[in-house]
Amino acid sequence: MNKRGLVESIVLYSIVAVSIAAMLLAIMPWYSSFLQNKSLVQAENGYQVEALHTAESAVFYNPFSIQALFVLAGNQQRIGRVVEARATLTKATELQPFNYVTWEQLALYERDRWHEPEKAREHFEKAVSLNPHDKYLRKEAGIPVE
Repeated sequence: MNKRGLVESIVLYSIVAVSIAAMLLAIMPWYSSFLQNKSLVQAENGYQVEALHTAESAVFYNPFSIQALFVLAGNQQRIGRVVEARATLTKATELQPFNYVTWEQLALYERDRWHEPEKAREHFEKAVSLNPHDKYLRKEAGIPVE
C-alpha cells in the first residue's frame, strides 16, 4: 500500500471511530433514562438490591443527570444506606447548584426521612431563593405565599 492509500485508510477509520463515538454519546442519556425507569419498576416490585444496581448503572451512563442521581438516592435510602443517599443528593446540588430542584430534594429528605428540620429549612430557603415564585415550594418551605 502506498502512502496515499495509507493516509486515506487512516482518515476513513478515524471518521468511522468518531461516528461510532458520537452515536454512543447520543444513546447514553436515553439509555440512562431507560435504566432509571427500570430501577423504579424494580423497586416498586420489591427488588430493592436490583433496583439499586440498575440506578447505579443509570448514573454511570449519564453522570450529569440529576434525575438519575435522585433515583439512585431513593434506592440507597430504601435499603438503609442513608450516608450514601445524602452524598448522592449533595452531589446533585454540587452538579447543578443553581437548580432549585436539587436543593428541594435534599431538603425533603432532610425533613421527611432524616428528621433534620434545621438543615431542611436552610436548604428549602436556598431552593426558594432560586425559584421565589413557586407557590408549592414556598408552602413546602413554610414560607408564606405572597
